[in-house]
This record gives sequence, C-alpha cells and structure tokens, in this order.
Amino acid sequence: MSHHLSDTPQSTLRSAPFNQSCSLQESPAQQVVYPVLLLGQLLLGIGAVPIQPFGISYIDDYASRKNSPLYLGLLLAATSIGPAFGFITGSFMLGFYVDFDKLSEDQIKLNPRDLRWVGAWWLGFLVASCLIALTALPYFFFPRHMPKEVSRDERRVLNSERGKDNEHESVITSESFPRIALRMLRSPIYLLVVVAQVNQAALLAGLATFMSKFIEKQFSRTVSFSNIMIGESSRVLGTILGGVLMRRLNLSVSGASKLCTGAILICIFSSMPLLFIGCSTQKVTQSPGSRVSPKRCNGCGCPAEAFNPVCGSDGVEFRSPCHAGCSVIQTDTDHKPSNYTMCRCVGGLGIASPGTCGSGCSHLLPAFMVLLGLTSFIASVSQTPSYMMILRSVSAEDKSFAVGVQYMMFRVLAFMPGPVLYGSVIDTTCILWGRKCGKQMSCLYYDLDGFRHR
Repeated sequence: MSHHLSDTPQSTLRSAPFNQSCSLQESPAQQVVYPVLLLGQLLLGIGAVPIQPFGISYIDDYASRKNSPLYLGLLLAATSIGPAFGFITGSFMLGFYVDFDKLSEDQIKLNPRDLRWVGAWWLGFLVASCLIALTALPYFFFPRHMPKEVSRDERRVLNSERGKDNEHESVITSESFPRIALRMLRSPIYLLVVVAQVNQAALLAGLATFMSKFIEKQFSRTVSFSNIMIGESSRVLGTILGGVLMRRLNLSVSGASKLCTGAILICIFSSMPLLFIGCSTQKVTQSPGSRVSPKRCNGCGCPAEAFNPVCGSDGVEFRSPCHAGCSVIQTDTDHKPSNYTMCRCVGGLGIASPGTCGSGCSHLLPAFMVLLGLTSFIASVSQTPSYMMILRSVSAEDKSFAVGVQYMMFRVLAFMPGPVLYGSVIDTTCILWGRKCGKQMSCLYYDLDGFRHR
C-alpha cells in the first residue's frame, strides 16, 4: 500500500539546465505513507508476540528435560532461517526497480550498480505476508495440551502437578503482577542473562540493519549482492550446535554459563581481524577532506544538489558529469549513458564512465565474509544455552512471564535503540551529505576507515 501511495520519481537527466522546484509542505502521499508503514510494523510486532515467548515456554513444558534444549535450538534456528531467507529473496527483489510496475523498461534509465538505484523493497512484504498466512493455518489444529515426553508414572505425577499449576495460574491477576516481577528481580541469574542477551541483541540489530550498507560501501558491491552475502546460514548452524551440546553434555545452569562465556570470548577474538579488512576512501572531488581540490574547469555552474556520480579515466570520482566538466554524452543501443567525453576536469583522456569508481577492495570480500560467518557461528552457539539458563532459573509457573519480560526488554532496550545508535555513529563518518531543497538528505560518501573502525 505504501508503494502505491507514494509518488513516482522523475528523471533529472536532461539536456537543458535542471531547475528544481521546492515545496515547503510534504505531498499528500508522503503524509499518508509514514503512518501506514508504522501501522504495518505495529501489527507485525503484535503478531510476532506469541511465537517465541509462549512457544519457548510451551516447548520446555512438554518436552523432556533432556530433549528440551535440542527442540529449543531448532526453534531458535528456525527464527534465524527467516532472516536468511529474507536477505536472499530480498536481494533478488532489489534487482527490480522500485517502480517497475509503473514504468516501462525504456523509462528506467538506471541500473542496479547506480548509487541512485532504489530496489523494489515493497515486493518482499507481499511475498512474506502470503507465506505467513499459509504457515499460520496449522496452529489452529494443535491441541491445548501436548503429551509430555516421560513415562506413564511420571506423566501421572506431572498431570496432577499441572492441575495444581493451572489452579495457581488462575489465581494470578494484575494484583499479583508486582509479586511475580519481584521474584524475577530477586533472581541474579535471570537478571544477568537478560542483560547479556539485551547487549547481544542490540549488536545483532545494528549489524542486521547496516551490514548490507557496510558491504556496499566498503567493497563497492550492489545492495542486492550485499543482501545475498549476509545470509545467516552460519548463525542457524551455530544455534543448532548449541542445542546439541546442551543435550549431549546434559549441561546444568553452571555448565551452560561456561559454554556461553567461552563462545563469546572466542567470538571477540575472531572478530578482531574484521577491523583491518578494507580500503581507504576513494578520491572524490567536492568533498570535505578530499585530496582532490575543486576546480573551476566546469564553469562553477553545476547544481549544488546534483548527484549522478561518474568515474574519470584518471581514477578520480565526480558527483556528476557537470562537475567533471563533460560536454558530450555517448549512449548505448538502449539510449542509456555509456560514456562522457570532453571532460575538462578529468586528467588524461578526459573521459568519464557512469557510476562510482569504487574502493578497490572487492578482492577482500571473500576473506571478510569467511571471518564474519565464523564469528556469527561462534556467537550463536551461546543462544540456546542462554535461554535454557532463564528457563531453569525461574519456577515453572513463571516461565512464560520471564520469557515475556525478556522479549519486552529486547524490544525496548535492544531492537529500538540499537539501530538508532548504530546509525548515529555511522553518520559521524559521512564526508558528503546529499541535499534537496536546502534540507540534508542521505549520506553520499563515507570515510571508509572511520566506517570500519567505529
């Protein structure tokens, strides 16, 4: 809906001088799109609530004590398969232009390698919503209670205890909420594990949001390719391994804490080399701190807000053909720009090609992805043991409440502020901001060393 309410972008590639008209007020489409997106995210969050908080407690209640970690690991691994599938399918969908349903192929003058390219981000919501509706149907056929994985004698005891628990749970009201919360606060294991998980979740939220941008800028790759590379297969395997280790070794709370600590320490050391894999910022004119000084060879008549990057034959990047002083444009058979010639600001042959020059670090991407996958694999080994520590450190009737509070802390202290904090730090590495109608827009060029180290 948000896509169909938004305006269709207009091409600014014109032979005549470009005059941009600015409006002080947002268009009616923009005023409607943001609330619709927020409403959709709100409904998505409401629908996701029962899956993990109640699903985790449900599994632990009806699985045997030995098999519970394995089943929990499979559940958590399945929640990682979703993002991995989303990154892969998203990379395919981002290969289509955002308005491919409104524009013909002849009207689309850009290609996926162009920095101005906007992929069909909205297509993923349509596919995912249909799949969610289909996978939700089997839940209606599950029984209210599942048989416990124990012997008959043990089952009789557990059934009688469950009846007592249900009677106890029926008494729990809003008046007893403070008492239950106080029990949670008195459990040091529960508090420490939740704090550790919140920190880890904030890290994952920031990486999931900006890793594709990092790969795109650092290694000069397209957004769609970056999403493919992020696919979280290593995280899925690590989560399953954590559950298998818990089951095979029959670890207690103390053993689970040692496994988590060891995995995180190894993860920290394995991630250190990632700080040194990358290149410095490419040479760009008209940017603060650039070694290439702005020249008057272009007549100084270029629009300050123009952004159509070209790469000169001398290896220097310009914000637009106008900034490069180009006067002749060559097109291919599809009438798309192939080269710019007679560029007075470009040394050597005076030729510029459409697109960015790149950072020259694409050959380092395989090593980066191997280390990133290894780090993700090791870190995810701690996921299942940390959940088992929570389930084993609280009483049976408090498990659903404890996991629910845990996920509330995830949302409030990790998933909401995490990407914002990461984005704020990344913004400090921007060396050239885009502007439109006098307003600051998205960042055009980053200090790649700062982006990598901060």
